[in-house]
Amino acid sequence: MAPAYRLSEQEMQLMLGIIDKLNRSTNSKQIRQSIADDLLALTGADMFASFVWNDNLQQFDDLVYLNMSEANLNRYAEYYQYRDPITPHLQLRKEATLVNDVMAQDALERTEFFNDFLQADGLKWGINLYAYDGDLNVGDLRIWRNDDRTPFSSREVVLLNMLKPHFTNAMINAKAMRTIREKVSGWHDLWEHHPNPCFVFNSELKNIHRNQAALALIKTLTLNEQLLMLEAAFQYAKSDNANEHWQGYRLSLSKSELVLEDRRDLLMIQLNPQSKAVIDQEWILRRFNLTPTEAKMCLLMLRGMTDQSMAEHLFRSVWTVRAHTKSIFEKLKVAGRAELTHLITTTVADIKLPNS
Repeated sequence: MAPAYRLSEQEMQLMLGIIDKLNRSTNSKQIRQSIADDLLALTGADMFASFVWNDNLQQFDDLVYLNMSEANLNRYAEYYQYRDPITPHLQLRKEATLVNDVMAQDALERTEFFNDFLQADGLKWGINLYAYDGDLNVGDLRIWRNDDRTPFSSREVVLLNMLKPHFTNAMINAKAMRTIREKVSGWHDLWEHHPNPCFVFNSELKNIHRNQAALALIKTLTLNEQLLMLEAAFQYAKSDNANEHWQGYRLSLSKSELVLEDRRDLLMIQLNPQSKAVIDQEWILRRFNLTPTEAKMCLLMLRGMTDQSMAEHLFRSVWTVRAHTKSIFEKLKVAGRAELTHLITTTVADIKLPNS
């Protein structure tokens, strides 16, 4: 059990000020920067550094510091954190801990870490606090006094442990908000910068966002056409059986559990322009049992060319063209050019007749 400690009025004011600042921001770096001066005043310290543990990279990053050399701290990030004899032990402690509780001062002063890193900034006496969300280290406070000061005592341990729950909650909240911002950013980039029109609906199927492409499309439509388009998107989002086409667009649906403006279960409808089917000689040969010349003549008939025009285009006689045309009709079992056109076009698209 930590020894009892009665705060002076000045210490109480500093403590309350730090707690207030911890509750004011949801940005990890801002949180730690805002309390640095007050924390040094409260603990009678000279230098401050704070990192967030990156579990994916297995290293400390997101540095905040006060009264220390940035160049020296960069050396820590690049080299000394991997040769640090004290932090791995301090990191295991879930309470504020004096450095000398994990390594005697005389032993520390014989290390490369002390002589080449700590002493470069005049650091000698240290105390650390590591905040945890379960087993995950979400941030730390590293406080030092220089070599002409006295060591930290149980007083500073008690003070930091009094701040620990507030600091821990602030860092956990900052981590959660960072995750949300990253998701929102990813979702926003997905629809805002999409080249095709995108409409975002909330769980009540109310259209709450339109990207730049959607706004550009809307400007080209009449009010009635806008309503019809939104109704098509609404019906598509609402029912799996809805028509998935609107005019020259094919609708596609994206569901997301990401948070955007405090809303969940958003739906994004994309209007993807339907590309025109390309009917060429190779396409016809793949689908019908025709010769290359017959496939080429099919294309010319689809373009509406007469027998005489095809003869001139192919450098053939009209009689040769008509013989090929007869062969095509027989192979495809069609009675004439109209049925040939219908056969080929319905292979790539459905033709819907009006209701009346």
